[in-house]
Amino acid sequence: MLLKYSFAWFGMMFLAIINGTLRDFIYATMVSEPAAHQISTITLILLFAAWFRFLTLKWPINSPVQAWKIGIIWLFATLIFETGMGLFLIGLNWSDIIQQYNLFSGNLWVLIPLWTFIGPRFFFSFQK
Repeated sequence: MLLKYSFAWFGMMFLAIINGTLRDFIYATMVSEPAAHQISTITLILLFAAWFRFLTLKWPINSPVQAWKIGIIWLFATLIFETGMGLFLIGLNWSDIIQQYNLFSGNLWVLIPLWTFIGPRFFFSFQK
């Protein structure tokens, strides 16, 4: 089960790419950059929620412990992917990456890894 859910993380990346594309080509020109990122964070949380629900219907999670394990796998995969993309592909430095996780400056991105961590447990609670 954990292997299936590990591979399901790639579906989340597909949704994130679609979400970012919609942001860049539809509403990023209509609102400020921080607002566009805030909107896309909320829409990505909603897309992930739909994906999590689909997965838990297709492959029911067996226990709360298993749900937390899935969340940990997804959390680390997300953080490694985001950090790697930022450092090596986009050319950000560590300060820039840390700033993306600063809620006090209006950056909501920290909610994405948090949701990837708690989402499996949240949807497990609706299975029974």
